[in-house]
Amino acid sequence: MQKNVFIPLVGVYLFFLTPQLFSQKVNEFPKKTDPLHKKVAMFDKLMLGNHWNEGAIMQHVIFPPAGLDRPIIGSQADCLDPTSEMLAAYSHKYAITKDPKDRKIANEIFEAILKLEKVTGVEGLVARSFNQTDEPLWHEEVFWYHEWHQSSSMPGYRWLGDLSADKFTSIFYGVGTFWELCADAAYKEKAAALLDRFIGRVVDNNFKLTDLDGKMTLWGNFCPNLPHQELNSLEMLAALKVTHHITGKERYNAAYHMLIDRYHYDDHQINSKILFPKEWRNVGDDYHAARSLYMVMRLEDDPNLLNKYRMNLNRHWYDWKDIEFTWESNIWFLMVYKVLTGEDIFTKEKEQGIKDMWGFDRNTREFKIPQKDGSFKLVKAEEERTAAAMIRNYWFGRYYGIIDEKW
Repeated sequence: MQKNVFIPLVGVYLFFLTPQLFSQKVNEFPKKTDPLHKKVAMFDKLMLGNHWNEGAIMQHVIFPPAGLDRPIIGSQADCLDPTSEMLAAYSHKYAITKDPKDRKIANEIFEAILKLEKVTGVEGLVARSFNQTDEPLWHEEVFWYHEWHQSSSMPGYRWLGDLSADKFTSIFYGVGTFWELCADAAYKEKAAALLDRFIGRVVDNNFKLTDLDGKMTLWGNFCPNLPHQELNSLEMLAALKVTHHITGKERYNAAYHMLIDRYHYDDHQINSKILFPKEWRNVGDDYHAARSLYMVMRLEDDPNLLNKYRMNLNRHWYDWKDIEFTWESNIWFLMVYKVLTGEDIFTKEKEQGIKDMWGFDRNTREFKIPQKDGSFKLVKAEEERTAAAMIRNYWFGRYYGIIDEKW
């Protein structure tokens, strides 16, 4: 039976009748010449004020008249990235300040990740994002393929499915960091239970991320019986190591060693970094590798396995040592390398790159809004991207003594 994809969009566009032109809660930006600590503080206010969706951190927010008075219009496929980055940021921050307000914010961000599971209605299945709305919103038709669902477990919510390996990494990295540095006893139990459900479901499905329909997601293949990327082998080993450490359950340690002993994931992961041809190098993949190596290398005590992870890290360093700071997470790669190796790699030039970190600029552009009759309407509106990686970098660097608080 053919579906009319525009029928559910009736009523979505009514918000154009009463646009709230100034729905941004925070409008003050730092200057690029400001000291780093001031820039971070101001971008933090922008993120918490304009990107906070019930604790989840939106990667991209479009403001009225194309958006709403809540930050739920925009590209949302990667929302677990800034959410996990802000969770890690506030975990590192709390480890320094011991301020209950910082812990409270971290707790609320973690609760949003729990909600990303709850909204799917399936234990261990985590959504990419959620919106409180009874009807589809126009960005569902524009920014991602059709993986939005009406929630059966949380009436009045819609959620985005088809989780991928990079978001899998965001979850064990963010939740693992929260458990390690910030969570109290009650939240440690909650974090352990979440990872047990989430990673356990992947293990139960033969190391595959599966969606609401039980089928493997587009980028959810960690399976030893299927060809998969070397990076996915690294991500799975790191996830199992973290989950065993946090839950104490032997099944994750057994799975970790089974993938190594029987399927040689430890050898496979060494080549996670594609070096040649240069055109194939992928900074996004580097980010997932950096998070995985950061988590697994601090937990592994087998010298042979540590050596193999170091071989992976060395391949990345071949590229990272000359990398340009064109993306905020590039800077974090170097911080991770220093933390894992103890090598003094920060020259004055690289330190200046840290001091010059920037979050985002607010831009204005025209958006092509689909209408219920199949046509499109051009609407000009402001938008913001994310500063979560910058904020995480800062508190990570402060925690490890890489960044001076006076900068």
